[in-house]
This record gives sequence, structure tokens and C-alpha cells, in this order.
Amino acid sequence: MKLLFLYWGIMILCYIAASRLDSRKDSFGFIGGALNAVIYILVFIMGLRMGANKEVTSSLGTIGIQAVLITFFTVLGSMAAVTVLRKITGLNRQGVAPGIEENRELEELIQEAAEAEESALEKTEQKDGAAKTTVFILICVAAGMITGYLLIPRVFVDTALFQEMSGNWLVVGICILLGFVGFNLGLDGNVIRSLKTAGIRVILVPIAAIIGSLVFGALYGMISSLTVREAVAVSAGFGWYTFAPGAIAEAGHAVAGAVSFMHNVIRETLGIIIIPLAAQKIGYLEATAIPGVAAMDICMPIVERSCRPETVVYSFCMGMMMSAAVPLLVPLFIG
Repeated sequence: MKLLFLYWGIMILCYIAASRLDSRKDSFGFIGGALNAVIYILVFIMGLRMGANKEVTSSLGTIGIQAVLITFFTVLGSMAAVTVLRKITGLNRQGVAPGIEENRELEELIQEAAEAEESALEKTEQKDGAAKTTVFILICVAAGMITGYLLIPRVFVDTALFQEMSGNWLVVGICILLGFVGFNLGLDGNVIRSLKTAGIRVILVPIAAIIGSLVFGALYGMISSLTVREAVAVSAGFGWYTFAPGAIAEAGHAVAGAVSFMHNVIRETLGIIIIPLAAQKIGYLEATAIPGVAAMDICMPIVERSCRPETVVYSFCMGMMMSAAVPLLVPLFIG
């Protein structure tokens, strides 16, 4: 909870600072490149941590397959539920409701910005850039895991010490990331207006994602060796691999706890890897549902770079509501 307040505080402070620098907006063109560099470094560190973690590397067999399958089900469920809600509420793939009066001003602003800043060639380059970002992130994760598996145990006699150190690196890196995100949003200046325009949908989208994840988790439990109760509890982790696995294991479900750990790691990593492509091919709001709780921290900059700046509002609320739901739902379902 302390980290949650730290992350929020940094982003808000940077937003306020940047909102006062609107006249000097052109001086901060380097922010985008710096943001990408920090993302790649953090993704590599995450790979190091996974590769150096024996619990992860030793679970790449049967338990790993279970984790992959339940991740597929829960992410699919979250995205499907968000798609259904988006169509019911009349939103397009960019999360905007064409023709609705309350969104008309926002649409006009977006359209003007698109016409002024993007040609047909630039739009093509943007799609190509999303694909390149996905590939490079995947390479960073794989390189980190291989390096962590082969090198870290030789350098650190006590790998727990490395996990603690690298955990601190991640916290610092996430603070820097969210600082950049807040600064970008402050320069853009449309977040408050977007929040007012989105209205109740900011809450409904994460609720739909949560319900979809739980329902499809239950469906997986019906066809797997996990019980339905275990599968729903695992799906309720929403990518929070530091809490959910421990709660499940402490309840006497060792195998489900191991699956939960792998599933949550995979869900967060999957979000990092495929958000750019999911945003382009499926929808901006659906992309925010992929990583679970990470939608409001390490994945938020990726959402900001892959979608409209306004989508960050949904991403933040997605992560926040899922974070609040995990401590309630996991113990409730596991019993």
C-alpha cells in the first residue's frame, strides 16, 4: 500500500509540474525516447528475476503448462468482457463514442490533433513501431531470463539477496516510469477532461474485466486438474504474484499456489509483450485488461505509448480496482 501511494504521488506531482510548462512543450520531445529506454531496462530486470528464481525455472513443466493455459483463459475472458461492454456502451476500438454529445468535444480535439500531426505514412509507421516494440520487449524478457538463469547464481551465492536488490531496482524504475507518464500527461493536458468524458465507464470497464477473468477461470477449472475453486482463486490474482500465490499456498493448496505464481508472472509479462499489438488489432480498452494489476504501474507507460493518452485513465483505474479486488477475492474463493 505504501508503494501504491508512492507511485500515485510521483505521477500526480509530475503531472502538476508539466501542466505548468505547456508553453515549453516542444522542449520535451526527448521524453518519449527516455520512456522507452526505461521500459526496456525494467523488462530486462524482470527477466533476470524470473530466470534467477528457482521456483519459476523449476515449474516450467506441468505446472508451467497449467499456468499458460489458465492465463490464456483469464486474459481472453477479461478482453471478451471488455469488448462486450464496449459495444453495449457504444464505444469504438479507440474507446470513444462517436456521435454521443458528451464525447463530441473530445472527438473533435482528437480529430484535429490527428489531422495536424499524422499523415497516412505516419500512421503506417506507428503500426510498424508497435510491432517493433513488441518484438524488442520479447527479446529483452528472453535475454533477461537466460542471463538470470546462467549468470546470477554464479555471481550471487544467495539469490535471495539478488531478488531483494532487483526488487528495489524495479521500484526505482517504476517510479521513473510513472514520473515520465505523469509528465507526458501533464504536457498533453487532456486527462481531467477525458476522465469527465469517460464517466461511469472508467469503473465499468475494470469491473467487466474482473468478471470476465473469474468466469473464464471457472471454465478452465471445469476441464483441468485444478478444482473450480482453485482455478477461480488463481484467476483472481490478476497478475499480483507477490500476494495471491502465498494466500493460496497458505490455505493448503500447494499445487494451485505454484500455478498461481507462474500464472501471475506470465499475465504481467504477457501484458508487457502484447499490449502494443492488442491495442492496434483489438482495441485500446481491451489492451488495458491484459496485464491485470500491472496496468497501473509498469504497463501504464506501454499503454500510454500504444494507445491514446486518454486511455491511461482506464489503465490506471483497471490496475487500481484489480489491486483492491485481489486481497478480497483470493481468500474468499480459496476458503
